[in-house]
Amino acid sequence: MTQASPNNLSITLNSATYVRVLASLISVVMICAALFLVARLTTWLSYPRPESIANNSDLWRALWTGFRFDLAIVIRANLLGLLISICCIPLPTIASHFGWLLNRYWGGLILVIAVWVSIVNFSYIGFFNRPIDSIAYNGLNYGAATIWPTVISMDPSGLRLFIGLSVTALVLWSYRKVGEIIVKWIGFVHVRRIPFFTLAIILPLMFVMLLGRGTVSTFPLSQRHLIVSSETAVNNIVPNGIVALYYGYKEFKQSKTISPALDTEGRELFKVFYGEPPLDQPLFSQFFTRTPSSIFLEKNPPNVVFNLIESMSNALLLPTFNLGTDLAGQMRQHLDEDYYFNRFLPAHDDTQKSLMSLMVNTEYSTISYSSHQHIALQTSVARVFKKAGYRTVFIYAGFEGLSNRSDYLKTQGFDEFIGAHQLRELYPAMASSVWGGEDKFVFEEAVKQLLSNNERSQPLFIVTLSVTNHPPYQLPKHHDLILSAPADSLSDRLQDLPAESLDTYRYTNDQLGRFMSAVKNSRLKSNTIVAATGDHAIRGMSYNSAERLHELSVPFYLYLPVNYRPSLQPNTNQIASHKDIMPTLYNAALSNARYPNLGRNLLAPKGNEQYHSFAYHAEYLVVDETAYSKAGQGREVTSEFMLVPNTINADKPPDRGQVYNQAIDWLTRFQLTNGPVD
Repeated sequence: MTQASPNNLSITLNSATYVRVLASLISVVMICAALFLVARLTTWLSYPRPESIANNSDLWRALWTGFRFDLAIVIRANLLGLLISICCIPLPTIASHFGWLLNRYWGGLILVIAVWVSIVNFSYIGFFNRPIDSIAYNGLNYGAATIWPTVISMDPSGLRLFIGLSVTALVLWSYRKVGEIIVKWIGFVHVRRIPFFTLAIILPLMFVMLLGRGTVSTFPLSQRHLIVSSETAVNNIVPNGIVALYYGYKEFKQSKTISPALDTEGRELFKVFYGEPPLDQPLFSQFFTRTPSSIFLEKNPPNVVFNLIESMSNALLLPTFNLGTDLAGQMRQHLDEDYYFNRFLPAHDDTQKSLMSLMVNTEYSTISYSSHQHIALQTSVARVFKKAGYRTVFIYAGFEGLSNRSDYLKTQGFDEFIGAHQLRELYPAMASSVWGGEDKFVFEEAVKQLLSNNERSQPLFIVTLSVTNHPPYQLPKHHDLILSAPADSLSDRLQDLPAESLDTYRYTNDQLGRFMSAVKNSRLKSNTIVAATGDHAIRGMSYNSAERLHELSVPFYLYLPVNYRPSLQPNTNQIASHKDIMPTLYNAALSNARYPNLGRNLLAPKGNEQYHSFAYHAEYLVVDETAYSKAGQGREVTSEFMLVPNTINADKPPDRGQVYNQAIDWLTRFQLTNGPVD
């Protein structure tokens, strides 16, 4: 009997080890696929979903597409280890043993990651109503000391932590047992090299490559395949946690890339946006317009205060949602007395994005802490008021360094930025929180600034930004609210939110109401314009698909002194959005002021509006009484701001609305890549 040479024996042993690695890879793929399926079904059953979708092919398409993503992402993650084990076949046995251990430990790490990102993605969908995206990476800018208390404030974070640890232990135990079975059943058997090469290497590699692509068509699985339906709840379950994490990071990285703003591109956008070609002159200035000249405003420039309120959801102000639990606090009387637009949308569902959109008219949310942070933009709101002779002040309940807001907003024209550290020095009684201070002292400082300002020498433009109504929803200890339990149906809507979220919501509204009372009960009543809106709605509450606009909506409140009110009563039932706030304030307060022509004056009769008769949100565009999702499908909007449940056959929205964000993007890129412009 011919004995095998040591070299042939080594190859045989290594070949068997490779087959074990292949079997181990299959086990990792199967366990991950099962994990991700359970996560999808749990998400589908736990959060609001269209009831009519139960027998719809969209759901099955989402599950099938998600399964393809599961296979593709796990195989891609393990492919390098498989290739290493193939390369180890002709090497000494110790190399093959190393390849086996490498693949086993790497597979275990993949399983642990799969468990925890699934839990994180599940919680993220519950709070933001979408899988992990770039906002998660933007949030890292806040630091662990701020993020961790926010995360654990969500209900039931303790239960999810326990489930995560338990599932991790179960998965690793199962993985270990499967590994023992693989070692037992795939022994050091004699194999012929040519059939082995063909059957155990070439064919499996081809199969793995095919599954790794996720498709046999020309194009492999990519981000565009994540959208399988017009229903958000359906699309939410397509990406597993790892896929969502990957595309969120990709989106985050792309948001930092600024490409040149070509003149030909800008002129085409101008033509579509305004419905007429630009003049044969420098283009940038043609995106600006002017308020009408007014002798009264020139002689009597009013103070202007704009309050951006954390998570000020409009739905919770409505009896149909709060069911008798009035959460407006002392703000209720002012909502009843003054202009209150309750069919109103924010620009985004994120504070930083909405803030940058409102303050500098940009979609680049990271601009305040990017390499472009020192470039002053002519599209800045503060700059418009400064050119009109105003002193500009930003008062923030949060820490100045968050997203570099203090330095950046001063670069954009604010003369003074007062944050939590300065407020603590000015008001020693203010307690600190993970996000900063208390909203009460923001409004006290605003009143102080207004009353100490020389009434006629220089008017004030003040912007405030609150933080109390933000996770972890810590109600200040020295409040004087009389707290009462909400109606059961309202409590049921809280989903993952703690009950304290309603208390902090009411607290901030109460403080805003007191600020308004202070204005109206002083000399400021006759010369101070006050506006307020939410940076976004409260997140994490339960809504059905017909309530999608309510889920997103924020109020827009506006107080105008008697002499500054329009002659005709404005239509407060019109559908509008963040883009319309500053043009409204410019026209109410400034004479012959130049400003970016990107929104409409809500105080003007509708017939006077030429370009901007639509409401814009990052996910929706509302034209007249029809809301369009990103997919372009229209749904009728009822007078109560509800969506008609069934999708209607509507034409796509006007091109003007569709290119709104592209026009803003071009204006930003033009300023960042062309240097100072005027």
